[in-house]
Amino acid sequence: MFKLVCGAGNEDAESVKRLVFVYASAGCSIFDLSARKEILDAAKEGAKSAGREDVQYCVSIGIKGDKHIKKARINNSKCIKCSNCYNNCPNEAVYSSIIIDEKKCIGCGICEKKCPTGAITMEEKDVNYREILPYMVQNGVDIIELHIMGHDTVDLAKKWQVINDCNPKLASICIDRENFGNREVLNRINSMISVRVPYTTIIQADGVPMSGGADDYKTTLQAVAMAEVIQNAELPVYIMLSGGTNSKTAELAKLCGINYWGIAIGSWARKIVKPYVLQDDFWENKETQDKAIKIAKKLIESCK
Repeated sequence: MFKLVCGAGNEDAESVKRLVFVYASAGCSIFDLSARKEILDAAKEGAKSAGREDVQYCVSIGIKGDKHIKKARINNSKCIKCSNCYNNCPNEAVYSSIIIDEKKCIGCGICEKKCPTGAITMEEKDVNYREILPYMVQNGVDIIELHIMGHDTVDLAKKWQVINDCNPKLASICIDRENFGNREVLNRINSMISVRVPYTTIIQADGVPMSGGADDYKTTLQAVAMAEVIQNAELPVYIMLSGGTNSKTAELAKLCGINYWGIAIGSWARKIVKPYVLQDDFWENKETQDKAIKIAKKLIESCK
């Protein structure tokens, strides 16, 4: 099972529409989206243009403290116009005039790390999840995912309760070990799945979130290692690998004996088709579309 991660923070409807069109045409089964009506509508348009009515949609939200709900902000009084943020943003979210396009910012934090003066900070931007999640399920969303890489257990409990009240076909828990040890990871997962029917939950083992900028074994190593932690616990869940995933993930997972249900790829999947989906004449240029689809298809094949 291949899942394209369009980005939990990606609110650029046109970008999502093009990505879904390319990967749906290439055979992708699941699309992970920002939990916003206009993004779901854009994804549906992309799938329709690809002639696909059989795809599934997953929408993602995060608890307080999780990077997936953060957006970059620039303090102009500290900015020295060095263009580090512009040159290093993987999602074209920074303009040359040093302005952040909030809709394109996915919260990866690369610009903050590259800023020499501390002019960039990451600030949280959440959605009205009590209102939007029921709408999503009523309008064709099959999976709701909660990113839980934060320490606010009160916010976690509130959002997990709303997700369960919405009764999606599957609920997904996305977690990594950046802030927790293995024991705390498993304790948190066990507590959350205790209220769910067995095998109605996906654990998205996020190796290193938003780190899939290269296509090698080292980049995907932590995703496989994280999946092994979940597998060894023998939980009644489906395992999906994520976070640094690429065309090497399936091969490495099989060598390590990981019985995964699916592989979710975001950064790498978006990067390899980026030159094509950014073209102004994308919708009119079938040659451009075909090139992007061919590349996407090769990545999907590598994940089987």
